[in-house]
Amino acid sequence: MSQINFQPARQSTKRRQLKRRQFLRQSLKTVAVVGAAATASNTFASALTAPIYAPDRKLRLINAHTWEKLDLVYWSAGEYIDESLDQINHLMRDHRANESIAMDVNLLDDLHKLYALLETKERVHILSGYRTQATNAKLRTRSNGVAKYSLHMEGRALDISVPGRNAKNVQQAAISLQSGGVGYYGSSGFVHIDTGNIRHWNGS
Repeated sequence: MSQINFQPARQSTKRRQLKRRQFLRQSLKTVAVVGAAATASNTFASALTAPIYAPDRKLRLINAHTWEKLDLVYWSAGEYIDESLDQINHLMRDHRANESIAMDVNLLDDLHKLYALLETKERVHILSGYRTQATNAKLRTRSNGVAKYSLHMEGRALDISVPGRNAKNVQQAAISLQSGGVGYYGSSGFVHIDTGNIRHWNGS
């Protein structure tokens, strides 16, 4: 009786198993590549849709009457910071009446830009911020340079000076912003800025 040799069948089975393992490995690699590509695509898409914010806006201030100081960020990640605005409103209050108002944020932004143009690290001195009607009327009796309907009463004007920068420097920088009114008071050493119509003048 002749002996039957089953070796070829076993070899055929091994080849099929080897091919199956190779197919599985290749499939896993393909899945990994596709997954990585999808992750990269999602990351790229997220980067395209994510908001891009400008740098924080910061102010360094001192009230020239009370000597209160602030050094804070008032705008970050596309939003104004309420707590910072409250502190700024308090510093810029009418110190005579001890009353404050919400200062125009556009005025704060102009002050921030002006500070950058002046290239200084000194605090901006706030000589006059918000004024009540009573305070404005009292100041009008002392100077004809005080407007009857002053924008100070709306929280839209500031009188400022900057140590190390003369009033002329501050005036020229403020005018270059082309953002609102700029008054030059060289003899008194300060500059008026506001968010009214674009104009400029020389005071006493």
